[in-house]
Amino acid sequence: MHAAAESILVLGSAGFIGSALCTHLARQGHKVHALGRSQADGTQAGIVHMRGSIEDRHLLREALGRCNRVVYAASMTTPGVSARDPSLEVLGNLLPLTRLLECAAEFPGRRIVYLSSGGAIYGDDAANAAESRPLRPRSYYGAGKAAAEAFLHAAVATTDWSAVMLRPSNLYGPGQRVTKGFAIVPTMFDRASDGKAFQIWGDGSTVRDYCYIDDLLEAVTAALFSPLQRPVNVYNVSSGQTASILELIEACQVASGRSINVEFQPARGVDVACVSPSHQLIADELGWQARVDLASGLRRTWAWHQSSTLA
Repeated sequence: MHAAAESILVLGSAGFIGSALCTHLARQGHKVHALGRSQADGTQAGIVHMRGSIEDRHLLREALGRCNRVVYAASMTTPGVSARDPSLEVLGNLLPLTRLLECAAEFPGRRIVYLSSGGAIYGDDAANAAESRPLRPRSYYGAGKAAAEAFLHAAVATTDWSAVMLRPSNLYGPGQRVTKGFAIVPTMFDRASDGKAFQIWGDGSTVRDYCYIDDLLEAVTAALFSPLQRPVNVYNVSSGQTASILELIEACQVASGRSINVEFQPARGVDVACVSPSHQLIADELGWQARVDLASGLRRTWAWHQSSTLA
């Protein structure tokens, strides 16, 4: 979907999703304002880069004055990072979001697309979960996402903003690096490269849905520009491409042409048996569906992994 050119604010623009999204939107002719903590200042290829924090009200107001659509892709945590320190979810994720919402009344009519989580938010009931399923997160990370969605519901109820919450399944693709023990596909490819053992917690039977980055970018684009059914809209973004840990290892071995050594560790209490949210609603309402199958996505990701390692 190629909409008329718009000015779009991307928060968290230096991360895996944010940086890919900025490039994607700029290629479609949109004027992108990219705000991130580790962002370099300057304008490049249709993207205005702004280095700074979402908690900087002056910077936020300046950006909101120019943009009528916002993508919130900022996140300071992974499930492991906040496991022992739940306050990180409040200070690192919820506080910046509320700083943005403080500005909502001053800048009417904005649409915000928030990147939530399809993996962490449903808890044990994540197999074929529809968006209406009760949220029962098993991690503080998931609880933080659920709380952020609640804040956005409140913001829409008290302003004339509209919101789309996207709940992606496990994302992977070119540009993703291992951060704080998070991101399974690049970790496997690192092990394919260095020969060290990949650690499996439990017996490797846990199943996840894997969504390629380009498919997520198309979902965000649809959320930004499609006519909305409601002031608040919640969609799972899943591919239907599911694999157990052992199946993913096999697929990564095929994609890389290398063997991956494994080391089994005791199961962890935080791991849900199956995470495969339903993507029926986003297909019905926004016409989105994943196009990249797991084997193709892994081949592309391995090619990028090799070129980035050599660079």
